[in-house]
Amino acid sequence: MSERVLVIGSGGREHAICWKLSQSPKVSQIYALPGSYGIEQVDKCQNLDAKALDPKDFQAIAKWSKENEISLVVVGPEDPLALGLGDVLQMEGIACFGPGKQGAQIEADKKWAKDFMLRHGIPTARYESFTDTDKAKAFIKSAPYPALVVKAAGLAAGKGVVVAANVEEACQAVDEILGQLKYGQAGATLVVEELLEGEEISVLAFTDGKSVRAMLPAQDHKRLGNGDSGPNTGGMGAYCPCPLISQPALELVQKAVLERAVQGLAKERILYQGVLYAGLMLTRDGPRVLEFNCRFGDPETQVILPLLETDLFDVMLACCSGKLDKLTLQWRSGVSAVGVILASAGYPETSTKGCVISGLPADNTPTQLIFHSGLAVNKDKQALTNGGRVLIAIALDAGLKEAAAKATKLAASISFSGSGAQYRTDIAQKAFKIATASAPGLSYKDSGVDIDAGDALVQRIKPLSRGTQRPGVLGGLGGFGGLFRLNDLSYKEPIIAEATQGVGAKIKLALEHELYENVGYDLFALSANDLLEFGAEPVAFLDYIACGKLNVPLAAQLVKGMADGCRDARCALVGGETAEMPSLYGPGQHDMAGYCVGIVEQSRVLPRFDLYQPGDLLIGLPSSGLHCAGFNEILTRLQELKVNLKDLSPVDGGEDGLSLAHSLATPTRLYVQQLLSHLQNGDEIKSVAHVTHGLLNDVQRLLPEGFETTLDFGAVPVPKIFGWLAGRLKLSAGTLLERHNCGIGMLLVLPHTSQLWRTSLPGAKVLGVLQRRAKTTGAAVQVRNFTEQLQRVAAPFGGLGERELPEELKKLSSKDAVTASRADCFENAAGRRLTRVPGNYKDPILILGTDGVGTKLKIAQQTNRNSSVGIDLVAMCVNDILCNGAEPLSFSSYYACGQWQEELAKKVHSGVLEGSRQANSSFIDSHCAALPLLYEPQVYDLAGFALGIAERSGILPRLSDIQPGDVLIGLPSSGVHSNGFSLVHAVLKRVGLGLNDKAPFSEKTLGEELLVPTKIYVQALADLLSQPNHGIKALAHITGGGLSENIPRVLRKDLAVRLDANEFQLPPVFAWLAAAGNISSAELQRTYNCGLGLILVVSAADADRVLKELRYPQRASLVGEVIARKDPKRPQVVLQNFEAVLAKTQKMVSMRRKRVAVLISGTGSNLQALIDATRDSAQGVHADIVLVISNKPDVLGLERAHRAGIPSMVIAHKDFKTRELYDDELTRNLKAARVDLACLAGFMRILSAPFVREWCGRLINIHPSLLPKFPGLHVQRQALEAGEKESGCTVHFVDEGVDTGSIIVQAAVPILPGDDESALTQRIHKAEHWAFPRALALLAGGTVRLNAEGRTTLPS
Repeated sequence: MSERVLVIGSGGREHAICWKLSQSPKVSQIYALPGSYGIEQVDKCQNLDAKALDPKDFQAIAKWSKENEISLVVVGPEDPLALGLGDVLQMEGIACFGPGKQGAQIEADKKWAKDFMLRHGIPTARYESFTDTDKAKAFIKSAPYPALVVKAAGLAAGKGVVVAANVEEACQAVDEILGQLKYGQAGATLVVEELLEGEEISVLAFTDGKSVRAMLPAQDHKRLGNGDSGPNTGGMGAYCPCPLISQPALELVQKAVLERAVQGLAKERILYQGVLYAGLMLTRDGPRVLEFNCRFGDPETQVILPLLETDLFDVMLACCSGKLDKLTLQWRSGVSAVGVILASAGYPETSTKGCVISGLPADNTPTQLIFHSGLAVNKDKQALTNGGRVLIAIALDAGLKEAAAKATKLAASISFSGSGAQYRTDIAQKAFKIATASAPGLSYKDSGVDIDAGDALVQRIKPLSRGTQRPGVLGGLGGFGGLFRLNDLSYKEPIIAEATQGVGAKIKLALEHELYENVGYDLFALSANDLLEFGAEPVAFLDYIACGKLNVPLAAQLVKGMADGCRDARCALVGGETAEMPSLYGPGQHDMAGYCVGIVEQSRVLPRFDLYQPGDLLIGLPSSGLHCAGFNEILTRLQELKVNLKDLSPVDGGEDGLSLAHSLATPTRLYVQQLLSHLQNGDEIKSVAHVTHGLLNDVQRLLPEGFETTLDFGAVPVPKIFGWLAGRLKLSAGTLLERHNCGIGMLLVLPHTSQLWRTSLPGAKVLGVLQRRAKTTGAAVQVRNFTEQLQRVAAPFGGLGERELPEELKKLSSKDAVTASRADCFENAAGRRLTRVPGNYKDPILILGTDGVGTKLKIAQQTNRNSSVGIDLVAMCVNDILCNGAEPLSFSSYYACGQWQEELAKKVHSGVLEGSRQANSSFIDSHCAALPLLYEPQVYDLAGFALGIAERSGILPRLSDIQPGDVLIGLPSSGVHSNGFSLVHAVLKRVGLGLNDKAPFSEKTLGEELLVPTKIYVQALADLLSQPNHGIKALAHITGGGLSENIPRVLRKDLAVRLDANEFQLPPVFAWLAAAGNISSAELQRTYNCGLGLILVVSAADADRVLKELRYPQRASLVGEVIARKDPKRPQVVLQNFEAVLAKTQKMVSMRRKRVAVLISGTGSNLQALIDATRDSAQGVHADIVLVISNKPDVLGLERAHRAGIPSMVIAHKDFKTRELYDDELTRNLKAARVDLACLAGFMRILSAPFVREWCGRLINIHPSLLPKFPGLHVQRQALEAGEKESGCTVHFVDEGVDTGSIIVQAAVPILPGDDESALTQRIHKAEHWAFPRALALLAGGTVRLNAEGRTTLPS
């Protein structure tokens, strides 16, 4: 350890070189001339004062090196090499890592370099060189290839290259570089090159002049902004290794580029020792050299050297001594390095010096590095910006995506005071995109969800549904909701009852033993039996089936069991939902929920506690066995005991060959046939209780305050299955009474004189007699003779034990219930909710809908953000029934989980309640169950059931009325909504992003973006649908199946629709999903809503009227039309311009988000609209409000900014003597906040001409009239006095006139009879809240701009 090294330079490249050399055990001391603060912090490093040793005095450097016994001089920048420092050192016998002046020509003289490549057959772009501007421009205009790359032949600090977009730009570059000598004498000779297409990468190599050793390939990012936007720079970041170049291409570069170059230099007698840097374009014809450099690249060096394992000092010394062939370079395997440059404000044109840097890590670590490019410290040791490129933040990780994410996060944690830092957030994204593009495109089916299988199931079960038809049923399966006509029944004052049920872990038993129909029957029986508690007749049933992978024959058998139950009860199976969720359920796993609607005459609603009398009889009807209670614990314990359920049953049926599984899986007894007629007569049955929560608990439900009873099993036999269960599991008698039906499936209360139980109810037993409670203490239910009866049947199986069973069914505490939101909802005597049919309906149709939330739940569970998925649940259901023209009445839910966590359940439930409120629906009930056999501890599933009502004449869709020429009006979605999340999970897995990572398309995390709730459209359409002639022919909720499969649900086969993607906003999340998952446009349209959550079909004559109601408050737009479908093989949905819109949105997402300031003077209602829009990524406003300025203190707008967490300030105009001074202060603060665009939102100040010119094209205003009419003040008064038919608002660029700037967006508002200024102004405010965000979106996204003539134009 005795070698001393001198490094020439002071930038990030030299910092990295010093850092790497310091790791060599052979190096004792490193000097840096002039060095930097960062370099001096590196072990073994010392800066040399430029005043003591002039970096430009090469003789002095040589002398100093000799005097200080320097073993090696490493030259970082190109200038000293081009000026001959290497030659001076070589002449003095000092080893110099870097070529002499002749070798440095390969970078310093672009013309010489191009000629050199031509001489030695090195593949490069075609070119010509010029010293005359006219000749150069003439060549550009006439060249046989796109001659659009214009380069200064000399050194221009990495900035003397212009890649022009067209001939005009190229000629302009010639004028600047050669004509105006923008880069001095470096541009006195000009090279004009062919524009090559492909990806640009850097391959650096070590050479000793004879042999050459390539380093790992890297990719630099030259442009200032994301998406390669903005001006060229010295480099804004790099990553290594770069996977864009294949191994064969690298081998070609080694032979055809690097070796030929070194051999060519040797042939021309040029000694070249150091780094040879090849800047390459990967074209379709192979790699082509764009340029050679004679030194390490910056910032490539900073990401290459951390991956080098070989001692850098050894490599450099070998280059200088001609012994490189003796070395083999070793690189870290399985590691990527990504570096993000932080540049000062104004770079690359200028640099902002002296800004305080905060957030710098204390030290470099093995996985995180900071190298300084232009950083200084003040006397207080504060880090300050001291140049254009200030520092580079580097992260190392096993995965390139992870390294990129960490480097970007590290950059984001560092801030510069004043105007802030500039940095890109897309370093290395090209590698991801190209890797993605070359990977197979993902599809919904690839993610485990097969839409075709779902469609096949619907076709398979349609006959089952038809077999359950009864009076009242309208339509069939396949629509958005199930329909039932109440007037087809004979009820005079019908009351609607609802019941939601699940089968618990019994489904696991059924699946393992192929008893599918049994458990399907269970689901219906449980739901229908529950309705009997109200005295109601079951009339319509819906099912929800969830699974990991849909097995169509299996699911069809489940539904067959439900259909069998429906037929037995004369109830119609009117619809259902099958949810395939591979990330929530494992292979073969299922769960089910059922929902049944019943009708009861108002005078027959049970229970009738008011009719109870002492002596009334408590009657029990026999169960068929265990029914569905407690199977989770039963199956768990039997598995622990290794009981083989395929063995012959030890109880009833075993002698006939039935297995134990068959005995346990005996379907729940259905009591509808036995009881319905007696309930409808209404003479004797006072109350009914379906035994599902354990016999004791359900008896208790029948006892109002003041009554008690004693259950006597003296004459009531206990079925053998309960004896076997008690004996095998060693259960206590008490736990069976609390958790199981014990042989009693239904309870009735009858008058003491009733003989009904004897004459009409086979198997019925008197369990007890109701009595007045003598005392308030003690249990209201006593039991006799049960233990003895149970012991008798348990004795053959080992007798009773002391084990207890846990509670499986759960109930949220009463304080978490919600007050019914509708007047037609009421509670019966037992506290259960029912609904009156609203009196304004003459021929009411009930509309039932069910849905789930899909694997969106997984995102909620993984991020612990569970409070909004309940809104999704309600939205998915009520939006469906809305499509039938329904007014939502009520909502019920099903919640099943692996481990009961009450606080988690409450959060989920709070979302359901909020969704019900938004849907104007009464919340009825939630069926909750803890099922560890079906779900992991932190996992839950949700199903929802919505009930709505419509007048028969208002039922949608009106298929026969839809004709070619009808138009489509679209209501925007809020994002992904709740479909296609299995594909979302697959995309996340492919790109390696986590839910807590920042979304690539917004400022929120991916988890926050993906959990934005599904939009509920009830309130948006309520007023319109309530109008007798609303003009809507059909509504299509865009759910599973996307645009391609949901719109055809409301079309005849002879019709199709043509949509125009230019007419609605494609939310950026879909553009990102398409790019990240390489998802085809067709697959995207078949899976997602693509920005349209609901589509209305209306006649062309009604379109304006409907749009007037929906455009501004709902952001509705006319998105397409109905057309004739002449070829039945052609698709029914044609989406035009989608590819172009998708590409445009993807480009926008890759760009830096615009920083916006809003200037206000008052309430800031337009400010609020802008805040809401910029924070709603679905609206596509690629901007963030970073500053609010008011010229008045204490206004509401400032409070709005504070609530939104947006920095705000008051700049009072009264504090400034002139308008110009005030505006100067505005500009100073806007620039300090790095504002790109400014919006005037009620800013009551006339701005000065200099200010307007300063912000020309970046300053917009909203004015409350349809300009050019009525500029200035009191515009509504002027419009009313002029007798105008309409007014509105205008968003325009601000120029030096009063409201004379070029128009961006206008929104018209009709002037109605009787309007005064106040009424008209209020309606115009709604239009403003639509127009201003829309204009900002157009400007921030680059869709519009102000041209040189002051006109609003689309970019070319």
